[in-house]
Amino acid sequence: MRLILAVFLIPSFIAAQAVVDLQSIQNNKTTPKNESATLPRKQFLSYGPASAQTLLLGPAERARALVRDGAIQLSLYDAIALAIENNLAVEVSRYSLSIAGLDTLRASGGGNLRGIDYTVAEGPTGVGGPGSPLLNSAASSVTPTTPTVNDISALNVLNETNTNLSEQSAAPFVAGPAVPTLQPTFVGQGLFFQRANGLVASDPLRFTATNFAILQGFGNGTQLQAGVNNESQVLYGARGNYNPFSQPNVSLTLSQPLLRGAGRNVNLRYLRIGAINQRISRLVFYQQLISTVYGVARLYWDLVSLRENAAVKRQSLDTARKLFDDDKAQVDQGTLAPLELTRAQSLVTSSELDLIQAEGLVRQQEVILKSQLARNGSGDALLADLPIVTTDSINVPKDEDLKPIGEMVETALKSRPDVVQAALQVEGNEIASKASRNAALPQIDLVGNFQTRGANEIPIESIGTAGTALIGPPSDLGTAATRTSHVYQAGLQLNLPLRNRVAEADAARDVLQLRQAEARTHLLTNQVREQVESSVIALRTARGALNAATQAREYQEQLVSAEKDKFSVGASTNFLVIQQQTYLAQARSTEVATRSVWIKARIALDRALGDLLVKNGIRYEQAVSGELTATKQ
Repeated sequence: MRLILAVFLIPSFIAAQAVVDLQSIQNNKTTPKNESATLPRKQFLSYGPASAQTLLLGPAERARALVRDGAIQLSLYDAIALAIENNLAVEVSRYSLSIAGLDTLRASGGGNLRGIDYTVAEGPTGVGGPGSPLLNSAASSVTPTTPTVNDISALNVLNETNTNLSEQSAAPFVAGPAVPTLQPTFVGQGLFFQRANGLVASDPLRFTATNFAILQGFGNGTQLQAGVNNESQVLYGARGNYNPFSQPNVSLTLSQPLLRGAGRNVNLRYLRIGAINQRISRLVFYQQLISTVYGVARLYWDLVSLRENAAVKRQSLDTARKLFDDDKAQVDQGTLAPLELTRAQSLVTSSELDLIQAEGLVRQQEVILKSQLARNGSGDALLADLPIVTTDSINVPKDEDLKPIGEMVETALKSRPDVVQAALQVEGNEIASKASRNAALPQIDLVGNFQTRGANEIPIESIGTAGTALIGPPSDLGTAATRTSHVYQAGLQLNLPLRNRVAEADAARDVLQLRQAEARTHLLTNQVREQVESSVIALRTARGALNAATQAREYQEQLVSAEKDKFSVGASTNFLVIQQQTYLAQARSTEVATRSVWIKARIALDRALGDLLVKNGIRYEQAVSGELTATKQ
């Protein structure tokens, strides 16, 4: 009873685990340690040069432990782990995680966003399984034929394709109102002056000036500037003496937008979009992992099938040679016409040709698979000259145990990172469109300023002397003249375009582009539903084809055995035996092909459902660091 419950609960657990993992990734508000490896530390007065770890192009070290008996003993998990650790498409996407973090750091200082990469690389298709040419030829002709590949390079098997997950249109959203500088900025000036004294040439005028200010912007749009200015001034006395004195000036200026540029939603938009982009970058990386695992799994299972097909061809060649040897013995004894020996020799030759082609496809598939497992591709020092021996085989369960279509579609919409990140893009676009609508408002800023001016001093003997400018009031006679003043200012600054065409057009266009993104996102959900349904149909079709091919092979084995029995008693001919042997070889290859089609339909459904990583034991955190466990978890 427990075993029965486990069989029914395991698929549900895997689907639920995929949803939980995806939610934990995209809702993670803190930067994981392995994602922040290349981020600068947030410290005060940081002006050091930027740096990043050098791209490593060494050999795929994991493969070293897999080399035994002069070959790479490769399981599916080992192939996937090698690809995640070394594939350059994954490494490119891994860099994007840190780039998105830097964008958020930039936005925290009031900078705009430079954007993130939405590109996902799809692996090469490979030479494929022994597949459809056999099935098609069996259906169209009584005489069995085998596919002939004259130019492998013409199959275009090495090309990788890129998929852009961006839901935005080609034109970006407008910048919107300028964002205040959210990080405090210190501006200072220290000067030393020396001027020639026209009255006393040997005694030049010397004085210093020290001016500094602090600038700070805030999330609601307020901007503050506070500064001190003590620039000196010089007065000339009647008797040639001079009295330099400073006039300190403390100034505080505040400005607050009332319409355009007002509010935290507008001024903190880059910070919020940057946080959304960080979540998107994780989901894009997750999607890159899915594409990589899917591509490597296809290449691996195709290699398994091609090796099985080569084994079938080798077995057919052995059978043809045995038939040739038996016929030759009968010809030597005079019990068989020499023409029949020619038929047997023709079967041996055609079987040799089939084996040569099958083994050539195996070697070509190995090269393509190696290109995905190492940073130097098939030229990797550990992989270059070694063949790959696949250690996993295709195990077909008795039934698929599929859930209802509606339930699988619902799981896919929650589990697939491309769907979740598309919804996040719409959320970010909504924030950007609000900023463009705000930019269409008039600019009305409330401005206030307060200044305090320090003391001005004039010596007693210089007051009232001809040619001297009086600064203090007459009551200051007999003492040093001093004065302290305060200045208060307040007002409005206006910028009112009489025909606000540019801003209105930008705001209207951004709303339309937002609706486009929403339509593309909804289209994606429709495509997901179609992909799930099509994958289920393909899997069921592949299951039916495999069952039919297995039965056809079993029946053909019986026909071959019966034909041999008839030939042994003279009730059949050598031609009929050869023909039935050829049919059996084709039936075996067809069974291998349908098994290959089934396993690829299975992983295609897993990809459509979004639980491909969970089923293959791949954890996101380990994939980010590029260090997976030695065995499947």
